[in-house]
Amino acid sequence: MTDPAGGAPTPPPPSGNWQAPQPPPAGAPGGFNPNFQQAPVEVGPAPGIVYADLVTRIIAYVIDGIILGVVWTLVWGILVGSLLLTAGFGMVFIIGLVIGALWLVGSAVYFVYTWTTMRASPGQKILKLETVNAADGATLTQPQAIRRWAFLFGPAAAGYALSAVFGSSLTLAFLGLLLNLAVIAYTIYLLYTASQSSKRQGFHDVQAGTVVIKHL
Repeated sequence: MTDPAGGAPTPPPPSGNWQAPQPPPAGAPGGFNPNFQQAPVEVGPAPGIVYADLVTRIIAYVIDGIILGVVWTLVWGILVGSLLLTAGFGMVFIIGLVIGALWLVGSAVYFVYTWTTMRASPGQKILKLETVNAADGATLTQPQAIRRWAFLFGPAAAGYALSAVFGSSLTLAFLGLLLNLAVIAYTIYLLYTASQSSKRQGFHDVQAGTVVIKHL
């Protein structure tokens, strides 16, 4: 199988018996659940593979967050130090703008690249998870990975980026706080939609046609 985005052949699906996700029937688990109870998980799409549970996925994203956080801290220290020494405190707004843009781009590159080359982010790889095409278990194409990142991390990355800019002003800092609250609400919505799916597909997975699996 050849990656539609070009380059080396993509790894084959985990199994020839891969079962594509089907939309749940009306009234079945996966629709609105006012009690916030997780829907039962369906049998895995292939032998030795199950649909990844939310706790493991969250831990994987925490690991990825730590990796990105270390890089972010290094970049922040270098840029802030160099710009303050050369331009003074009048450049604080520009510093925030530059660092915010770097965070936004860096997050996208990190996840899109690892999803399309390793079938998993480093955090997912450690926990034996993979993010794959829901229809056949194939490696994500680049457009598909970008779409998933945009729905999963786009709002949060944009929020952090704008917070870096807003932080340069006390007035704008309040707007940054409101933006962060909106990001938290959106994250809760993603977790809720994933918990109500029998294949643990959140809103972002549905939009990108992806599913997260775990190798036993």
